[in-house]
Amino acid sequence: MPPADAPLIERDPAILKRRFKQRCAATNNVYQNWLIRVHRSLSWSIRAATLAQQHPEAELLYLWIALNSLYARWNNERNVPDQDHPSRGDFLRAFTSVETDRVIEFLRVSKPILRKLLGSPYLSNVFWRDPTSARAADLARQDVYNLDRLLRDRRADKLLNAALDRVFVFRGQLVHGASSGGSRLNRSSLESCLEFMRGVVPLLQHLVIEHGAHDDWPDLCYPPVEQR
Repeated sequence: MPPADAPLIERDPAILKRRFKQRCAATNNVYQNWLIRVHRSLSWSIRAATLAQQHPEAELLYLWIALNSLYARWNNERNVPDQDHPSRGDFLRAFTSVETDRVIEFLRVSKPILRKLLGSPYLSNVFWRDPTSARAADLARQDVYNLDRLLRDRRADKLLNAALDRVFVFRGQLVHGASSGGSRLNRSSLESCLEFMRGVVPLLQHLVIEHGAHDDWPDLCYPPVEQR
């Protein structure tokens, strides 16, 4: 647990960036995979912070990019970026275990928004496979019934991944043109996703900054290359 007088999460990306620079200096900038991931992630969080309240859809997408920058990996067998869900799952298993108490406390504080995310049929792929089915909405809400059990069992990785799966559905609606800009129909979903992402992204950035300076990372997607 963090000290009693310390915030559970530092949400200001500028402060996180200063801490990141301190960690880079302390490790002599040798862990380039880690350094590039965090640099990319914080750059998008800083952009997202400039959009707060004005362009919520863009803010959500920028926050997702900030998150994706941390966990995306290259699949060397297929020579393409690896699939999102397994990449994200492995990342969450690794980093939720380094400060489990902090992550669990974040999830406890976030229970109201987690209930909204996990209980919304419109953020579930199960619902959209057959939205006319009478059972579709009930099936799509099944995740919310596991919330208390996952918290009790301290399965932070599974709970975070379930919530992020819901945000991923909404993110897909935006980037694939399945939503109108400023639509009133999805305001509730957008607000729930944004509230969660504004907390979970800086939490995960903190964990990676403090505990990710090592060589045990999968290969980067699209590493920087010098122009020829």
